[in-house]
Amino acid sequence: MSIEITEKSTIFKRFLAVAYGLSDAEIEAFLKIIESKGGKDVDTISTELGISKSRTSLVLKKLADAGLIEKEKGGNNKGGRPKYIYNVNKEELRNKLLKKAEELCSELKDVISTFTG
Repeated sequence: MSIEITEKSTIFKRFLAVAYGLSDAEIEAFLKIIESKGGKDVDTISTELGISKSRTSLVLKKLADAGLIEKEKGGNNKGGRPKYIYNVNKEELRNKLLKKAEELCSELKDVISTFTG
């Protein structure tokens, strides 16, 4: 049984919502970062999602706290506060997501057994 790309995308988004309690905006920000080459900063993500920079910062903090993204200081030519770039290490992320999926499946099996006796 082959699953279409759009179905895979929907399943992945549902997994992120269940496994990490992510909102739609958090999931979309996460996907933008995964798809990027070299990461993205708050300004870019804010513009792409059409949300405020302060809301974007909260979204990125939640993703970083969940261990899904990494925050690195980026180059700042203008002085002042440093810009941060949000990125993922795809190999580490893949391992983390697979482990989380295995944990959830194991828990789900226990729940099913409990309810079906």
